[in-house]
Parts: sequence; structure tokens; C-alpha cells
Amino acid sequence: MGHLRFLFFLLIVFTFSHGDVAGQQAIVNLPSADITPQGRHFLMHETQARPQNPGRNWYGTNFYAYGVGKNTELAVTMYNFGTPRTANEAVGVGFKTAVPVLAGRLPDLELKWTFGQMTVFNTRGKGVGVFGYTHGSLVLPKVKTRLTGGVSAGTNELFKRNTVHAVAGWEQPILKHRLYFIGEWFAGRHDFGFVSNGLLWHPKKDHVIVVAYKIPNTSRNGKSGLVVEYGLFLGKGTAPSTPGHADHAPAALRRIAIEEREEVMARHRIPPSVAPSATGEE
Repeated sequence: MGHLRFLFFLLIVFTFSHGDVAGQQAIVNLPSADITPQGRHFLMHETQARPQNPGRNWYGTNFYAYGVGKNTELAVTMYNFGTPRTANEAVGVGFKTAVPVLAGRLPDLELKWTFGQMTVFNTRGKGVGVFGYTHGSLVLPKVKTRLTGGVSAGTNELFKRNTVHAVAGWEQPILKHRLYFIGEWFAGRHDFGFVSNGLLWHPKKDHVIVVAYKIPNTSRNGKSGLVVEYGLFLGKGTAPSTPGHADHAPAALRRIAIEEREEVMARHRIPPSVAPSATGEE
């Protein structure tokens, strides 16, 4: 009964925060090195679907994150709610932290160490489990590709088995600040054991759309299928303390604002010395 009340509370939060939209700070499903800026809210809805038989299905995952500062966000995720109902339907509560590494000596590499943890409450009576991860990332200076690699671990309540496995990700800008080729890989035999590739698009600076296709490592992990995500940032908050390269929205927000400011300055011939800061900083 306690889990049902908690789930009902989460549904109210998602419904009145922004219609039926909710979401996650991830490459596709792998938590990325991006952190929701302090004081801002991020919501995303993810649909994973296979319209054809065999294995026709639809599952929705909803995510909410809040930036608390110090390179950290708090998050709530509702996993795998859909049809046919699955044993790893769950709600997770946790955090993610991305720590800049050697930012003063090697700023162009944008090195980060990211780690996070979710406590998972299975809504199908399977109990309480965990999902944890840690990975490092860097940006290749000239081509601006961000590469991510590390380790993830989880329990039966979410992964359908206890597992420790490697993870990897890649993010390549195509149109500056707007369009990116992205991909990720969860190694192993479990419910997250897929390689996914797709596109990430910022139609506006506070909006994120992802379209990807996932392929299982083995047929035991499930069937291939389509992944579609829509994310939205709310609230003013503060600019990211370590903006990073413009891959997902937190990094893109500041750079897009700078570009827009420069366009206005050029149009009206405003000297840079008298133009206001894009971040509100003096």
C-alpha cells in the first residue's frame, strides 16, 4: 500500500509539472556527463516501442531531475510502465554527480568523472534493488566528439537479473548546438543489454528530442525497437559552473544564449563592451 501511495504522488507531480512530459539526463538510457543546472528542473518522457510481431510492445519511462549545485542533480524515474506488463516495472530515486577533472590544465578535453545511484522500488512486488554507475568522459578537441566509458551495476528488480557490466557512449555534433549523432552500449545479458544509435535535436534551447534504434546484444535480452524521447527544462536557475561542450541541453543553453546575444549585437552594431552578459554575470 505504501508503494501505491508513493506512485500516486509521483503521478501527481508529473501531471501538474508539465502535462504528460517527464524525462532523463542521459545519452539514450546511459546517464551522461551532463548535469541539470542549479535551480533548474528537467523532465523527460521516453517511449520504447516495437510495433511489429513477434514481441510487439510499448513501454514508457518518465524522469524528473533537479539541479542542486556542486555538479549534482537529484532524480526520480518511473521505469517500464506499459504493455505487456513487465516484471521490472519500477520507481527509482537517486542522484548523479559529474566532477570536472584537470579542468585548469586540460580544458579542451573537458574530462569528467561521473557517478550516480538509484534506489529502485519494484512495483510488481519484487522488492527493493539498486542501479549504480561510474564512468569517465572526454571531448576530442577538433571534432568535438564526446566519448564515455565505465561500469554499471544493477539488481533483478530493474535489470531482470543481478549484473555488473561495461558501458560506453559516443556523442558527435552534426549541426552546432542543434543536432547530434549519439549512441551507447550496455554490455552483458540483462534487460538493458542493448546497443542504441540515433539523433539528438534541440528544436529550441530548452527542448530536447531523441530518436534512436536499439539492438540487443543477444536474443535473450529482448527484441530490437524504436526509442523516442522528449525533454524539457523549466525554471531559470543558474548557468552551469562547468559548461562543457554543447552536447545535451545544459551545455547548449549557455552557448546558444551567447550566440543569440552576438547576433543581436551584430544586427544593431552594439559594441561588445556595453552588451549585457548572456548568463547575467558581470
